[in-house]
Amino acid sequence: MKVLLAILGFAILSVVALIAWTSYPWSLDEKKSGGEIVAIEPDHMVDLEERPSVIKIMTWNLGFLYGEGSEGPGYSYREKNYFEDRMSQLALEIRERSPDVICLQEVDFSSHRSHYLNQATDLARRTGYPYVALAPSWVANYIPFPYMPLKNNFGSMNSGGAILSRYPILSQEVTLLKKPMSNPWWYNLFYLHRYFQKVEIEYGDKKFKIINLHLEAFDKADRKTQIQSLLEMVKGQSIDFITGDFNMVPMIATKKSKFYNADEYEDDPSAELMKKSGLSEVIPDDIYAKEESLYFTFPSWKPDRRLDYIFYRSGLKMMKAEIFTSALSDHLPLGASFQIDSPRFNPYSQ
Repeated sequence: MKVLLAILGFAILSVVALIAWTSYPWSLDEKKSGGEIVAIEPDHMVDLEERPSVIKIMTWNLGFLYGEGSEGPGYSYREKNYFEDRMSQLALEIRERSPDVICLQEVDFSSHRSHYLNQATDLARRTGYPYVALAPSWVANYIPFPYMPLKNNFGSMNSGGAILSRYPILSQEVTLLKKPMSNPWWYNLFYLHRYFQKVEIEYGDKKFKIINLHLEAFDKADRKTQIQSLLEMVKGQSIDFITGDFNMVPMIATKKSKFYNADEYEDDPSAELMKKSGLSEVIPDDIYAKEESLYFTFPSWKPDRRLDYIFYRSGLKMMKAEIFTSALSDHLPLGASFQIDSPRFNPYSQ
């Protein structure tokens, strides 16, 4: 009997130790993190204006460059050359669109599933962005997902948000948000943090405050709480841009349920709450309503909803907003250009 109890006790301790090790570092509640700002020596540099007249912003949930299946269903392990090839294609697409600031979500910094490639710094090096802010939001020794077979487990994880800039990033503040209370505690040990990543960028003779975020996808009540926290955080601050994957559909979207992956957005107050931020959105409701499908960002292979946004403060003059096509992620990128100063040329000259 004593031997049996000893074996049982050892087995229980072993399971507890395994869970503790795989889910380390443990974090369930909201916390502040400094993140990391790194300087990159790019393969090539671009000439920067001393007083730029336009700022081009892009937001893109990269889905760690996996593409269809990145969420789990349909996922299977990919070899290293798969991610290297997609990184090369990503660099080509970024250079073609040439944003000044890129706000990224679901970027791998050192993860088993993408062969420990730092997708943020590698992209910066290839495309000429010397300033990078990293905001790890999903860090664990081992993620046992998507379960079976074991070779498909994500494994060691270090992933999150990143901001790439042609101009100096002066500061960064990262807020890792509480995990959904509706999840079992043991599930939350392995679940990612949603986050706000706030930076200040010195852009010529101006400074801009930008928030890059990734909000909860599967729990509407949790997402509502996150937006309320965002509004509280920016109250009284001069925030120029809030951008990222909001995981919400526009308030006037005609379809809010019965999507292929069972996501539903009925009675979701998220979009309405964002109006309290006082910021405008680059694709306003009246434009969106004319032809919704032009502005869908998810899923990239057959878009049926809009989840990604760029909000901007009054006083900035938006010149253009565009959803770009791409097959590199499960999301499509969104870009917008803003006039921030008088142009440096005479548009009426010959």
